[in-house]
Amino acid sequence: MELRQLEYAVAVAEELHFGRAAARMHVTQQSVSEQIRRLERELGAPLFTRTSRRVTVTAVGEAFLPEARSAIAAVRHAVDAGRRAATGMVDELRLGYAEDLGPRLFQLAVPPLLARFPAVQLAPRPMTTPAQLSGLSDRRLDLGFCWTAQYPPDLDSLLVAREPLVVALAAGHPLAASESIDPAQLSHQPLVTVEREVNPWLHDHFVSQLEARGATVTILREISSLDRLLPLVLAGSAIGLTIAGAAAARPSAGVVYRPFTDPSPYADHSIVWRRDTTNAAVTALVDIVRELRDTGAFLPPEAPPGPDGRRSTAGNGERPD
Repeated sequence: MELRQLEYAVAVAEELHFGRAAARMHVTQQSVSEQIRRLERELGAPLFTRTSRRVTVTAVGEAFLPEARSAIAAVRHAVDAGRRAATGMVDELRLGYAEDLGPRLFQLAVPPLLARFPAVQLAPRPMTTPAQLSGLSDRRLDLGFCWTAQYPPDLDSLLVAREPLVVALAAGHPLAASESIDPAQLSHQPLVTVEREVNPWLHDHFVSQLEARGATVTILREISSLDRLLPLVLAGSAIGLTIAGAAAARPSAGVVYRPFTDPSPYADHSIVWRRDTTNAAVTALVDIVRELRDTGAFLPPEAPPGPDGRRSTAGNGERPD
């Protein structure tokens, strides 16, 4: 079965006339008739009933033709997508991002991308890291901005920044008087951190780093966002673990953020894409992010001062090699 046979069948069905279908397809009527006969032999049943006065579609034709139209449309879409990729023309960029990371990406990297590809339609989607990886593997996303994770072999990644963790404390907590926190000081303290279900790799990474520095980790609660962490910290019922950038972006009266003693526990964030991508906007955005990263643009900002006026040094992240 060939694409032109499907196109001839659709033309005949729409024109209900072999001569007009041939003229529309810029071929002879004999060519249309011959290709339709071949198609009908392959199907084992006629698509059309022909008389000297009219052409009608058979029941088999009624079942076959919608699928033929879909197949033709799919082939045309594939060809168009390939041509656009080859010429650098891109219609849409489906971009997944972790919510704490999205603002920096959109502020820093997306404007130069749109300057290079003004016709691109950005489709941003806030998603957990596991959901982004699944969407990339299933081709539902073009690029993701993720936290620490184990990436499948069909994906490629670029480390954007290594971001230090900070400790969120109620202003009146005894540890708030410290300039920095040794992880061992958090032993048996009620800690609140990222949900393991949301990102098992990141959760386990937090815990293993604290344990490696001598802490006996006790998780009081797992939360999905800093907004849910702060009330527990303010109530004095828990100590929060978060990243420096999130702390700087969400100052809260009554909460102080303290850095860890060196070497600080950290979380990596990376952009991730399919190894076999042909999307020119993906390649361009990766290059833009790499250039920005190398200038330190993605390093976390300085954390806000606490009520005592002291400012955490949590913003001293490392630039990836």
